[in-house]
Amino acid sequence: MPSFGETLRRQRELRQISLREVSEATKINIRYLEALERNDFTHLPGGAFTRGYIRSFARVIGVDETEMVDAYLYELSQQDGAGDCPVDRGAQTETLARHFSLPGGNEEERRRRARLLVITALALLLLAVVAGGGWGLHTWLERSESGTQVQETLTP
Repeated sequence: MPSFGETLRRQRELRQISLREVSEATKINIRYLEALERNDFTHLPGGAFTRGYIRSFARVIGVDETEMVDAYLYELSQQDGAGDCPVDRGAQTETLARHFSLPGGNEEERRRRARLLVITALALLLLAVVAGGGWGLHTWLERSESGTQVQETLTP
């Protein structure tokens, strides 16, 4: 049975499509495409990026994207020595990132920050309204007092 990379290369060659054409169509660096055809996954970014590259590559050469991703996961599991259990190192990293606090925090932390931001904004708005109201009241009182004084001095 041919390996994942051999299958990609054979399908591409059957359709007489060069790696350069695939690279231009997908905007994927030709070195990544060559690494895929060699089953050299160490030079690929891993995770969702590699699966996206495979989907794009498969789409351009006209083969089923899902089958190629599945073949990649199987090949990756064989290289990792995990037997028949397809495990993607990138997916494992993404899962670990969700469980540990990374820059940006988890969903609960983001919600807490958003709630704090809303409360702070409302407090500042309330402060501005109170300050504006106080200033307006002060100005109104000054005008009404000065108006009374003017009337008193004008009448003999």
